[in-house]
Amino acid sequence: MANTIKLKRASGSDPGNSDLSVGELAIRTSNCKLFSKNDGGSAVGVVAGSADTLTTARTIAGVSFDGSANISLNNNAITNGAGYITATLTQEQVEDYVGGMVTGNTETGITVTYDDSDGTLDFVVASQTENDFTTTLKNKLDGIAASAIANVVEDTSPQLGGDLDVQSSKITTATSNGNVKIEPDGTGVVEVRGAGGNDGKLQLNCSAQSHGIILASPAHSAGQSYTLIFPDNQIAADKYLKIKSISGSGSTAIGQAEYASLDANDLGEGTVPDARFPSTLPALNGSALTDLNGSNIASGTVAAARVATLNQDTTGNAATATALETARTIAGVSFDGSANISLNNNAITNGAGYITATLTQEQVEDYVGGMLTGNTETGITVTYQDSDGTIDFVVGTLNQDTTGNAATATALETARTIGGTSFDGTGNITPAEATNADTVDSLHATSFLRSDAADSGTGLLTLSGGLALSGQVGAAITAASDGSTITLDLGANTHQSVTLGGNRTFAAPSNQTVGQSGSIFITQDGTGSRTASFNSAFKFVGGTAPTLSTSASAVDRIDYVIKSSNVIHCAISLDVK
Repeated sequence: MANTIKLKRASGSDPGNSDLSVGELAIRTSNCKLFSKNDGGSAVGVVAGSADTLTTARTIAGVSFDGSANISLNNNAITNGAGYITATLTQEQVEDYVGGMVTGNTETGITVTYDDSDGTLDFVVASQTENDFTTTLKNKLDGIAASAIANVVEDTSPQLGGDLDVQSSKITTATSNGNVKIEPDGTGVVEVRGAGGNDGKLQLNCSAQSHGIILASPAHSAGQSYTLIFPDNQIAADKYLKIKSISGSGSTAIGQAEYASLDANDLGEGTVPDARFPSTLPALNGSALTDLNGSNIASGTVAAARVATLNQDTTGNAATATALETARTIAGVSFDGSANISLNNNAITNGAGYITATLTQEQVEDYVGGMLTGNTETGITVTYQDSDGTIDFVVGTLNQDTTGNAATATALETARTIGGTSFDGTGNITPAEATNADTVDSLHATSFLRSDAADSGTGLLTLSGGLALSGQVGAAITAASDGSTITLDLGANTHQSVTLGGNRTFAAPSNQTVGQSGSIFITQDGTGSRTASFNSAFKFVGGTAPTLSTSASAVDRIDYVIKSSNVIHCAISLDVK
């Protein structure tokens, strides 16, 4: 059966679902847009694969972009990401931070003073007696020696009081071909934790330690806590990994895997290669063939000879496109609109105040070292070693009791506040004042519409630059009240419906908006033969109001566009079935 491509054309509004059949084409003559009806029953615009430019220019970081040329961006208009540096410390700030650490602190046997005028730290050790020091120190050392062990091997049940930091070393065994064993208790597990926003990963290296594979946890956003049990049957060639059974459900389900063979029941989608079909197919008779129509055509190209001559100018840019015909570069990265891109600050013009460098460790060490040069020291000598970046402290001959705070400790005696969060040195913290702001331009996050999920709003959205949509768009149909005189409220919805229970008069609609378009569905009741007259605000072709269909339950549709107040252009479709 030959294919038939039907063409419709109309002006004023886009065609609705009821205006087209599946595969049927229609052209809106006011803007030359092409529409068709898909298998799902929706009338959609036909989108071009690419275009020279975007119909509506967009702004990227405040710069207008329509695809006709490359653009450059400025850092001042780009949102700063996590870890982005907007300022660096001055020498004065470093000195004040260190000075603040020795102001209001607890000092026993020594006085430390920060001199802000010259940026130095002054140390004064109090006068003490030799005998007190000797007795106290001896008692402490005797106590340590009494409970000490010769080496770690002698401790048969060692326990950690905190996290074990191996730094760049490794955990190994000196036993020949010995295993490194990790044994949890009971139902516990060996846990590889994520850190710093990165998911947990387990890497299996090659023997040369030059490369390896990584097993990674799903991202935090996936919310998955399932258990995968390795196959319980023998491994074999030409098998694939399949989940044989599941206990539980959702993100915490437990799945048992197996090595399985592939059969036809496992094929849910995809394309079977030609080599899997026999070279000769069995003969079919005519009764086995299905008539070919528009709904059977899912892809491919219709020959030009099969398409009727169009009476529209199809030159120029498409209203929307999935890609630009000519790719452009944005900050040195090629962009044709077919996928998202990432930008690098190195290729973006630095705006005013942009930070290109921060203090190095050497600079901070030199700042602090300068605070110890030319300062006042009593009973102690403090020397900055620039070669290894250390500060050496030498206290003169002691003749006093050394009770008080140790040089280092597992915790601060007095907790301090950093960025609004208490810190005593027993664990890491995230300052509360470093978290992202909850508001933008004094508006709470709940005042914004989401772009990554379904959302709704109650305000009126007004766009001066136009609106381009590539997905499904719909408007509700409001049922109007029947009566001897029917006044449609066009402010309630663009689409209206009414069932006639007798002969009726349509008055001029209320709440008209110039440029509004929609449809009015008029249905006969079970009796039928109901007539309708229309107010002069309704303008029909030739100036004559139509005669409605008379069959019981018949449906007529009036498509309208409001040209001006009480000037409503109408086109009617009778007995729509």
